[in-house]
Amino acid sequence: MDKKITFTWWFVIILFLLLFPFIAFPEESLYPYEITYGSYEKQKIDFYKGSSDKVLVWIHGGGWLFGDKRSERWIKRFHNHFTEHENLNVYMMGYRIGEETAPNAVDDVICAYKKIIDDATSRNLSVKDIVVAGASAGGHLALMVGFSDNYNLENSCKISTKPKAVINLFGITEIQENSNFLDDTKFFSASNYVKTWLPNDLDLEDASKKLSPIYLISSNSPKVLTIHGTKDSWVPYDQAILLDKKLKDNHQLLTIENGGHYSFSDDQDKVIRMEISEFLRSTYND
Repeated sequence: MDKKITFTWWFVIILFLLLFPFIAFPEESLYPYEITYGSYEKQKIDFYKGSSDKVLVWIHGGGWLFGDKRSERWIKRFHNHFTEHENLNVYMMGYRIGEETAPNAVDDVICAYKKIIDDATSRNLSVKDIVVAGASAGGHLALMVGFSDNYNLENSCKISTKPKAVINLFGITEIQENSNFLDDTKFFSASNYVKTWLPNDLDLEDASKKLSPIYLISSNSPKVLTIHGTKDSWVPYDQAILLDKKLKDNHQLLTIENGGHYSFSDDQDKVIRMEISEFLRSTYND
């Protein structure tokens, strides 16, 4: 008899939770709050509430051609290296992607950042301590947000409050040189995602001057942590060296010997996690 009563109660509890999950678990803790910053489908931002007032912005990669802020691949990659993110208020940007769409992705992330500033302010979060991070093409875009003072933005999304710091995971820093590397090392011309991203009527050299982070650096640029493997076959390690020479003391470079493009050993992943965690702590506490 007791067993039947216990079973019945458990059945009722499970059924209740399935039918009314919002009562047991607040929706905001399970699902992101989506923010729209433009009229295109990709111009949206996901917000995940943290337990502090600190803000971290994440920009996914995909060669400016693929990817999505909610794709399992990029969510897992974020969780793999940003292990202390639960304490932070995380904004994950979406942006326009596709062939011959440059410079839409750059314009979008700058506009998205402006929207994040407004949203974070309304939530009483610390807008003076924001760190912007990204990997691969997302690393390039994170740097473009950080250095946007000198970017010729053809809309009303000029940023008044810059990020405090940028975390650049093997991002492109000089577009033309990266394109030349792909031409030299890839068998198929279609593998050159840089040329695929740029419109046919946009000259590579001109595009590189406008869309390469290293040409936008100034004395007011935020500090940067770059993490890059020496065996990266899609964004060569030389891209990190170029940035290091230009930023000088404002740059922290973690070199991963024999590390590939999002291809690291377990030990290397641990080192990356520790470096990111320490950089975030020092940035937020500075």
